[in-house]
Amino acid sequence: MKRALPDTDAVKAAIDSVLAEAATRGRRPTVTAIERLLGIPHATFHRHYADLIDTHFRPRIPKSAQTATATSSSTADTRAESNLSRLRRENTELRRTLAVYEEAIRQLALENDALRGGGTVVPLPTRSTPAPSAPY
Repeated sequence: MKRALPDTDAVKAAIDSVLAEAATRGRRPTVTAIERLLGIPHATFHRHYADLIDTHFRPRIPKSAQTATATSSSTADTRAESNLSRLRRENTELRRTLAVYEEAIRQLALENDALRGGGTVVPLPTRSTPAPSAPY
C-alpha cells in the first residue's frame, strides 16, 4: 500500500518551517531536514519536488549561509590537502618498513634452508651498509 504524497502547499509549508528553524538556530537549512519533516525518502522527494527546491527553497537561503558554505569548502580543500600529504608520508614509511621486513624474511629463509639441509649457518650482516666505527 502506497502512502499518499503531500501536496505542493504542504511541501512549501515544510520548507518555510525548515528555513525558520535554521534561522533561529543559526544553522544552514538543508533539503534533508525538509525530507525528514515530511517523512519522505530522498529519491522520492527529489523525483516529485525538485522544482520546489529550485524555485522556493534555494532562493530563500540566507546569503550568510551561502558564503559560509564557500568558506567551509576552502577549509575543506586545505584539510583534504593536509590529509593527502599525511597519507603520502605514511605510505612512504610503510614501504620502507616493508622493505626491512622483506630482507629479514629472506635472511630467515636462507638460515632455515641451511639448517634443514644440514649445512652451517653463515650469519649475514644485519645492515645493508656497515655501521660507522666509533672512535676510541
